[in-house]
Amino acid sequence: MQYKAFGNLEVGTASAGIDATRYAEIKFGKATCLFALEVEEKYALLLDNFFEFESELLKQAEASAIWSSRDHETSMLGKLAINRRLVNILTACRLYLDQTEHGISRLYGNLSQELIDLKKFKNDLYDANWGYRLMEALRNHVQHSGLPVHAIGLSWSRMEGRLSGYGQHTIVPQTEPETLAEDDTFKKTVLIELQQEGKTVDLRGPVREYISCIVTLHEKIRSILTIKVANYRTVYESAVAEYSTINGQAVKSSRLIEINDDNTYKEQIALVTDFLDYYDSLKKRNTVNPKLANSCASNSIQEKA
Repeated sequence: MQYKAFGNLEVGTASAGIDATRYAEIKFGKATCLFALEVEEKYALLLDNFFEFESELLKQAEASAIWSSRDHETSMLGKLAINRRLVNILTACRLYLDQTEHGISRLYGNLSQELIDLKKFKNDLYDANWGYRLMEALRNHVQHSGLPVHAIGLSWSRMEGRLSGYGQHTIVPQTEPETLAEDDTFKKTVLIELQQEGKTVDLRGPVREYISCIVTLHEKIRSILTIKVANYRTVYESAVAEYSTINGQAVKSSRLIEINDDNTYKEQIALVTDFLDYYDSLKKRNTVNPKLANSCASNSIQEKA
């Protein structure tokens, strides 16, 4: 097995041999950086789905404020749209939870302290937050049995303030414990908690609490990754700089290649940095309000009297 660095010249290519240890170090360095990027992408995916869920509620509330009469078909399609948004959230969160844990295991080892700490952190969030427990149970229900939103409530309430007769229209996605009880696989302890809430349960609070837990968890995962990613980013960026010249000649499209004994290419590692710029930008975008459970958007212009 041979390992070489290649790059394009104005005419032809330049190459130089590297040892197996250096090749493996650079390969692992890039893979570590790519994993950190993938974590941020999965986090962005679930945040975008949460944004679309909340936007759907606002959109339907505004529709009820403009058009006072809603026929049955419109109401059912509205419920289906909210179900779609919530199912997307549950799917994105499960993808994030499963794949980040798997990635930490692969990066640090299945018996590593980092993985042990992450699992404990997740378990503590689950135990301390009803919204987390409910959304996890609903995710399993969605996978095996049915949709999570069984009814939508349309409400109007007076908002006291400077403007007289000012009202607020609200859409409330609801789940029904009685319906969930028909699913034999639904977690019994969570069902008991649900039944204590009444015949219907407003899902807005639990969804926001669940996402807030994911926000907290993401900060934990970032803290686990920080040192290793920083170190291996340095390794990788140093390699990109080193192999921007080969045999004293400036090259373009540099890459490392693993070559079989029969001179066929087994693997190629492109030495590029665009994905690191994207990672930095995405990480900045993913800095969000840590108190989503206690936050909501409103178009109200009512002021205190």
